[in-house]
Amino acid sequence: MAALLAGAPVEPCGGAALHLLTAADWLRLARLVDPADFAGLFVADGRAHALYFRAAPLLVAVTLEGGAYPALSPVIPDAGWYERLAVDREGAVATGAADTRPAIRHGEGDSAWPRFDAPAGEGAFQVGQGPVAGLIARPVHRRFTIEAGRIVRLEHRHGYACRDIASLLHGKSPRAAARFAARLVGDAVVAHALAFARAAEAAGGCDVPPRAAALRAAMLDIERVTAHLLALAAALDAAGRPGLATSLGRARDDIAAAVAVLFGHRLMMDAVTPGGLEVDARPEALPALAAALAEAAASVRRVGEFRVRRALGPAAALARDRARAVLARGAAIVPAIEAAPPGEIVAALPPVSAAGLGSAGSSRGMVHHWVKLHDGQIAAAALMDPAPRLAGRLEVAAAGLDIEGFGVLEACYAVPPGAIDG
Repeated sequence: MAALLAGAPVEPCGGAALHLLTAADWLRLARLVDPADFAGLFVADGRAHALYFRAAPLLVAVTLEGGAYPALSPVIPDAGWYERLAVDREGAVATGAADTRPAIRHGEGDSAWPRFDAPAGEGAFQVGQGPVAGLIARPVHRRFTIEAGRIVRLEHRHGYACRDIASLLHGKSPRAAARFAARLVGDAVVAHALAFARAAEAAGGCDVPPRAAALRAAMLDIERVTAHLLALAAALDAAGRPGLATSLGRARDDIAAAVAVLFGHRLMMDAVTPGGLEVDARPEALPALAAALAEAAASVRRVGEFRVRRALGPAAALARDRARAVLARGAAIVPAIEAAPPGEIVAALPPVSAAGLGSAGSSRGMVHHWVKLHDGQIAAAALMDPAPRLAGRLEVAAAGLDIEGFGVLEACYAVPPGAIDG
């Protein structure tokens, strides 16, 4: 891999150099990397770009030939959703793609939406769920194939929550566009705002003030804790443990109430901006935040009880990981805010023409944003979230479960369609 990259031309890109590959090397690299390191794919500037991420980002691109590029999905299945999006949004075709169904282009008839595969087993039948339900529900259609009371196949149809946020950023300044980037998905407001801000800062070579950097890290931890609590509460409620679910939900609400005082909004919406922060922390809210985090930790410890794990069934391992993340991150949040150095919280961005890549951790994994600036305005952008990969994992994990068991697992996965559809 090192030899392949060493022989490729490189273009400057803040946060990660852009390696320009031939079609053959584009495919060769896909066979060399671990598929788990694939983070996203997007089309811009007449090129297809692939992002790989482990300890550091690796950004590569291949030039479109006749509006097409070699598909990665036969080697990296997680690339399939991005290849479908590229066709619908940019008209760029992935030659040899494993899945050529539309992603977000809704229409009439089977030409726009191919039929789901018919059940193969004797006595098997299909059940549809969504995209519209009687209660507040995620806008996604699920098609279950069921045989002998068990799920043998699950397929998702997305696209109902598409807002094409990346296109809404075009022509705006980074600070004006930050509001749109932060609204991709409600449980990762800070993560997406921060990834976008870091991309713009990397493009402009902007150094963030130390106080802003410290507070951003604490905000990110707060968001991850609250997202884990919400997912755990939903899973426990579906598993028939309403008492513990209520305790976790109340702890999350108490944290959000303290955060509303601390940073001016329960979700910390519009607090992160390219160059730093729009608002400073209000220290008078820290005692309430500390108390809420302690309450959350006490409730989360009960997730490890035998009866709770048994009730969670197939979601027990994922719930354990979420509980551990809450305990690991929650205790350090208030001390980190108290230790943030005094000083400015925002720096000016230079009006440059350059590209940058930024990343941040959400409760689902790393999110990544790429932006290209022209005279300080956004000329192109891409937003990547782990949600498409997790939706695929959920389809695999559903096999063998009954509908009730799937409901618990789906609640614990907590995959937001908005993060998939963009």
